[in-house]
Amino acid sequence: MTFRELLEKYKDGTATQAERALVEAELEKSEAIADYLAEGLEALEGGEGALSTSGAEVKQVKRTVNRRLRRTALWAAAIVLAAVLAVQFVVNPLVSSFHYQPNAQTVGQEEYSDATYDLTALYSLLMPGQTVGDVQAQSLGFGKYALTYKTEDWLTGEQRQISRTMDPGEYGSGGWITPSMQSGFDLLVMELMAGEGKKLSGSGYGQEKVDYLLQLPETSYLAVWVHFPEQLNPIGFARLEEAYSGYRREGTLSFRWAAVRAAEGDQRLIGYQTQDCPYLGAAPDTEKYPMFSYTQMREEMAGRSFSETGKAQFEGAAAKEHFTILLAYLAERPEAVEALAGPADSLDFGGVLDYVAENGVEIYGALVYAQPSALLQMWEDGVIDGLAIQQVLPSRYSGSTDIRQ
Repeated sequence: MTFRELLEKYKDGTATQAERALVEAELEKSEAIADYLAEGLEALEGGEGALSTSGAEVKQVKRTVNRRLRRTALWAAAIVLAAVLAVQFVVNPLVSSFHYQPNAQTVGQEEYSDATYDLTALYSLLMPGQTVGDVQAQSLGFGKYALTYKTEDWLTGEQRQISRTMDPGEYGSGGWITPSMQSGFDLLVMELMAGEGKKLSGSGYGQEKVDYLLQLPETSYLAVWVHFPEQLNPIGFARLEEAYSGYRREGTLSFRWAAVRAAEGDQRLIGYQTQDCPYLGAAPDTEKYPMFSYTQMREEMAGRSFSETGKAQFEGAAAKEHFTILLAYLAERPEAVEALAGPADSLDFGGVLDYVAENGVEIYGALVYAQPSALLQMWEDGVIDGLAIQQVLPSRYSGSTDIRQ
């Protein structure tokens, strides 16, 4: 008999005493199991409520932490940005202000940097036969710069690009313009020999060079350093140029650069260009620095008529002013001189200016471009007592024809 059949007999009262006892035992067992299950469900329901409450609190904590993290991140970003801006716009300019700034525009027209004028003046005074242009300066921060420019050889027209990183505090070491870069050593030797009373014509700076010129084809075109037996002032030098103007018109003789005595017993090569700069026609403050470039001289001469004497006087006076203006300009810019050419005290443009003011502009030699016949004529005329050949071209058309007009 199944428990269901036994349970039916219990319900209709036909079960025996033993069967009744068995059913009641089973019912008691079932009741105990039901109570146990009910208690488990209550515990489970209570746990779900606790878990729900705990989850809400966790979410609230997470939101609070996230807000604080975002706030902290924003503050950190703001602090970093402020530091970057302070470095860029406060610290960097402050540090740079203690050093030479080639990209500044403080001395001239806005389209040119200070380095353009500084290098132009330095090359005009110290680097005969070369012109500088296309100056570009890029700040690398904290007084450090990348500077590039081009040079052009007057004789050949050859261009060369010079690039260098300028580190603050190290500008003067191995300057950009040094005596080893200059081409007039032979002229300095000739001047030294003349000062010691030696005859240049009897040395390798005289007759031997004349003999060499006689062997050259007349079509040859030379860059030559010539030495004068007597010093000339700028007007006398202009008259010398005028005396050989026929050769100049033919394109067979061109005076390019005049060497000026810088001090007693001093053997520095310094002077001024006698032709216009092929790159830069502009000048810094034209009122403060008139005749900085030959463009200004041409503007002064425009529309005027001169006799030969009057023209030489004007050109000589303008050349003297041009030379002294360049000296004055660089004397006022020792940082630029040191950055670009070496220690300013060794160059001492202010000292040269004082010497010139006291003794005048004393020209003892020049760089000329010429064909052999013109040089030989100067030698025969006694205008020069020594010459040193720097470079020989097959003809004057072998190099830069536009620069020698």
